[in-house]
Amino acid sequence: MKYLVPYDFTPITRIALEHALTISEADAESEIQVLHIVKSESEQSKAESLFADLKSSLKSDQAAKINTKVSVGDIFQDIGKEAEDGGFQLLIMGTHGAKGLQKLLGSHAIKVITSSNTPFIITQKKGPSESIKRIVLPVDLSYEKIQMVGFASKIAQKFNAEIHIVAKAQSDDFLVKRLANNLTKVGRQLNKDGVKHVVNTLDDKQSFHKAVISYGAEIGADLFAIAHYPETIIPQFEKFSQELITNEWQIPVLIVNVEEKIGVKSNYSFVGI
Repeated sequence: MKYLVPYDFTPITRIALEHALTISEADAESEIQVLHIVKSESEQSKAESLFADLKSSLKSDQAAKINTKVSVGDIFQDIGKEAEDGGFQLLIMGTHGAKGLQKLLGSHAIKVITSSNTPFIITQKKGPSESIKRIVLPVDLSYEKIQMVGFASKIAQKFNAEIHIVAKAQSDDFLVKRLANNLTKVGRQLNKDGVKHVVNTLDDKQSFHKAVISYGAEIGADLFAIAHYPETIIPQFEKFSQELITNEWQIPVLIVNVEEKIGVKSNYSFVGI
């Protein structure tokens, strides 16, 4: 698998690189490209020097996996383009959490995700676990969640991880049936892929994002897996996604672009960074 890590030489992006290195350990043939985007050619030489220092600070086997690239362009437009042009399967990117998120809301940072069809893992200040053992996959009333199960399953297979499917309890008969149908489809896909999984219905007395985050913390989750719809995403962060990405336990979040389907829409289906 090929990984792309946007890098600006801050501790946050160094941690994102550490996550990439940990994930790549499950794949002997993995490649990691570390990308730094500058505004002008005059900045390239300094960045290349900093990259040389970075590689020298890594273990030899880690340095051997890494290719570095300095490009002139716009960070919010060219990261997605680089991922697609280079055939990368996963983007691993750091965020500064709530403060950083609030700061970026006024910028074009959302385009980093919405302009790319490449799945993302968003990390915070917390370093990586030794391995990915437990993935929390929220499932709601929408069809879109089902589409992203495939990529979450690939991650689970790579690490022999267990997927915890979580859903909010419903009281309306129609919604109960709709949710049960979605859960059945997700379970069927994971059974087909040979992925270990469990299903849990969460407390409906608190907001879904709080219940999901609490559950993740309780089981020691290594990853949340959520979806977003690039064709309909609004230029602000929907609360469910925002809360997961900036969760206080700093559990990384896998984000997969999916196509919007006609059907029941939930209140927590959009995703941001």
